[in-house]
Amino acid sequence: MVNVLELKTTQTGPIKILIDTLNSLLTDVNLTFYPYYINDDKQKVGGVIIKELNKTSSILIHCKLDADQFEYYKYNYEHSKLVIGINLNNFLKCIKCMTHFDTMTWKINDDDINKLVMILENEKEKKIFKMNLMDMDDTNYEIEPVIFPYCINLPSQDFQKYCKDMASATDKLELKCTKDNLFLSGKGELGVLDFELNISKGGLSIEQNTENPNEIVQGLFELKYLIIFTRCTNLCNQVNLYLKNDYPLIIKYSVAALGEIKLVLSPTKPKNIY
Repeated sequence: MVNVLELKTTQTGPIKILIDTLNSLLTDVNLTFYPYYINDDKQKVGGVIIKELNKTSSILIHCKLDADQFEYYKYNYEHSKLVIGINLNNFLKCIKCMTHFDTMTWKINDDDINKLVMILENEKEKKIFKMNLMDMDDTNYEIEPVIFPYCINLPSQDFQKYCKDMASATDKLELKCTKDNLFLSGKGELGVLDFELNISKGGLSIEQNTENPNEIVQGLFELKYLIIFTRCTNLCNQVNLYLKNDYPLIIKYSVAALGEIKLVLSPTKPKNIY
């Protein structure tokens, strides 16, 4: 018996947060594993990639966990990538059996390649799960590079609170950004809410990538999805928002030290918002 894949991490908390967030947006997902190596440019390559659209095609998720950030990552598959399909709800049930002190190991054996073996262990105990894998289409979502006029950075806990505060009054959130400010607006039965955030030390920062210093970018987005995205808050201290007119919003979180997740949300059409 040979393991075609084996990886181990002590960063189990971030994995649990990640899977919990994905489970709120998707039903099933492909995990794509790539071999670890250093390329000709001396860049470290390889790891786990998740790239999926939700059922309404309003959300694209792109997550990469770097092979070199795992305590152990061994890829022995004969092909250049290994794709496995998992049911997120079942996966989360197994992960919820984890304790704070567990080490997590994933294995796939060549004599039973249709099962993912997950081992949760600590000094006192070992829990072994053999999960049935799914045969899913391996869809390749090509994303062309885009220049965003503004990259917005702010504490992830602040962004979560703004979204929760807005959710008390509206189901849609308008984001508007200038070189100095970020505006969050919403309207509902309570009335109109307008939050104005200024650039500050330890708070909001805005990076410009536009030749027009007075450019204004804005978009209207479903708040219920943004609330789900903020489940990633405890993964990292800061969150990045990439905003462009008439273009999906990209929200990027670091997955602790393992990698990053980008959540892409299509804008919605206004309905007499103001």
